[in-house]
Parts: sequence; C-alpha cells; structure tokens
Amino acid sequence: MKLLLILALFAVPVIAQQKTPSNKAIVFVYSNATTTTVGQLRKPVFLNGKEIADVRPEHFFIARVDPGKHFFHLKNKKLGGVEKEFKVGETYYIKITWRKNGFTVVPDGFLFMPTENGEFDIKQLRPIEQGNIKDTSIVTTSL
Repeated sequence: MKLLLILALFAVPVIAQQKTPSNKAIVFVYSNATTTTVGQLRKPVFLNGKEIADVRPEHFFIARVDPGKHFFHLKNKKLGGVEKEFKVGETYYIKITWRKNGFTVVPDGFLFMPTENGEFDIKQLRPIEQGNIKDTSIVTTSL
C-alpha cells in the first residue's frame, strides 16, 4: 500500500506537466499609439505566410509558437517583418511601428523589444477583439 502511495505521488507531477503548454514560445505582438489615426487603422499579421490576427494601434495579441525558426510579417513583406529562432518557454515582444505617409498612417516595420520595454508597453495596451483573431490555435489574448 505504501509503495502504491509513493508511486502515485511521483506520477501526479508528470501528468500535470504534460497538460501545460510549456512546449511553446510566447510572443506578444503589439502596436503602440500612432501620432494620428483616421478610422479603424488595422493590419493583418502573418506567421510563416499564414494570417493569424489583425492588429491596430494601442492593442496586442499573444501567439504561442512551436520552437524553431519563424517569421512574423505583414501581407506586404516589403513593409517589414522579423525572423527568429524561438525557444521553448521563452517570452518575446514584437512591436509594430507606424509612420505618417501624407494624410495616412502606414506600418513602418517590426521591432524585437527587450523584455523590460515589452512588459511595460503591454500594460498600457488592450487586447485585440476576438473577431480580429484569425487562427485561434495560435493566437490568444491572455495567458
């Protein structure tokens, strides 16, 4: 009986570990405020060529990605993107920047942000709306 109890105590943590999503990297993708925005400025974000979410200024989303090399970009890759080797259990922050182009505001690119900056920035922003999530298997708005 004691042996079964001891075995049960050691088996529980293994089962619990298998249920946690610890086999992913966490990526916060966000956009700070722009100088001026007209209407509903929003751009689709792609992961490895697949649209995963729309983001607009003052909003963020969280992508859970498998370890390995991935790239985040806009539909028009000429507007910028980032490519990186993502590691299990690590958290990353990617900021989308904007610039004025005449009377409009357009994306200016993607920047990897240091953790300290990213954590601070996210606290000032709102999550994207559920309707802006295109792939719920990757994108969420909370951990």
